[in-house]
Amino acid sequence: MTDYRALLEVQELVRRFGGVSAVDSVSFGVAEGELRGLIGPNGAGKSTLFHLISGHLHPDSGTLSFRGKRIERKPPAARARLGIAITFQTVHLFNGMTVLENTMVGGHAWTMHEWIEASFRLPRHHREERLIKEQAAWALERVGLDRFMHQPAESLPLGRQRSLQIARAICSKPELLLLDEPATGLRAEERRDLFALLGKLHTEGLTMILVEHDVGFVTSIAERITVLDRGHVIAEGTPEEIQYDPLVITAYLGTATSDESAGIR
Repeated sequence: MTDYRALLEVQELVRRFGGVSAVDSVSFGVAEGELRGLIGPNGAGKSTLFHLISGHLHPDSGTLSFRGKRIERKPPAARARLGIAITFQTVHLFNGMTVLENTMVGGHAWTMHEWIEASFRLPRHHREERLIKEQAAWALERVGLDRFMHQPAESLPLGRQRSLQIARAICSKPELLLLDEPATGLRAEERRDLFALLGKLHTEGLTMILVEHDVGFVTSIAERITVLDRGHVIAEGTPEEIQYDPLVITAYLGTATSDESAGIR
């Protein structure tokens, strides 16, 4: 059962592909301000669940609620306006645009002007564009990219491109940030920088769900972790609890052990 006070509530979500259940009766809740890890071996259903929460997939059954409002049938743009932001494993940049311009794209999740105001450059459009630019500059400062704001986005190395994605998400003023394997492909120094950035955002109160293949990365930063295997939730708890859970050890290593020192890393 999920906590009725949760910011996000997932209840009995099911998603099938060709008769195979990629997500099967998954339920959990994420409290406001929490950094929740979502892990599991290959084929566990992590990516499918991520896309169900982000709105890029719709469930066959079950409910998804954000601040008590049902959202499982809402498209990604509508969820963004509610305060759900996303960063993907594959970096999506707008080539030919600067770092600042890429970040400003996130601000259009909360802009109020209509297309006709933008077309004719009416006063409210100018005001909102100025506010978006200010928000984007603030977001870049938060992730340590402010000194690169006028550079072409594609000129950044991978680690900074991932930070740019986070800045763009922050520019949307999210209440919930979904991160899809942000540590993938990063060098050791870049991973340390990402760890520090997520820790800072967590300290500032941003609610996050971190979907990650790297168990060590998640257990070092998440408050609570939900573990999937074959579409089912097999464990949920603190990093210390899930590391030594027999079901989790079996899912990752193929066998359980009574030796507590053999927990997953």
